[in-house]
Amino acid sequence: MATFRKYEFAVYATFRTINDSEVEPRTVVELGHINPANPKAWCVDVLWENDEPKNWAKYQTWPEPVGIHTFAGWDEQYAADYEQHKSL
Repeated sequence: MATFRKYEFAVYATFRTINDSEVEPRTVVELGHINPANPKAWCVDVLWENDEPKNWAKYQTWPEPVGIHTFAGWDEQYAADYEQHKSL
C-alpha cells in the first residue's frame, strides 16, 4: 500500500546517503532547511509506492497536518496517520 511520510535528517549528506542507496519506488520532494530550531536539518516528503522501508522510520517527523507540503490527494491519509502516531 502506498504511504506518505515526512522526514528530517540532521544534515543533507545523511539524506543523500540513504536516498541514493534506496531501491524502493518512491517520489521525493526535498523541502530543504525549513526547521528554524535546527537550521542544518534537511527535510523531505516521500510518497512510497509500497510500505516505508524500516531504515527510514527513525527519520520520520510529524508536523501538524499537513505541514508546508503535501502530495495531491494524500492529506486525509497523512492526517489519519498523524492522529494514530500522536496516540502512541
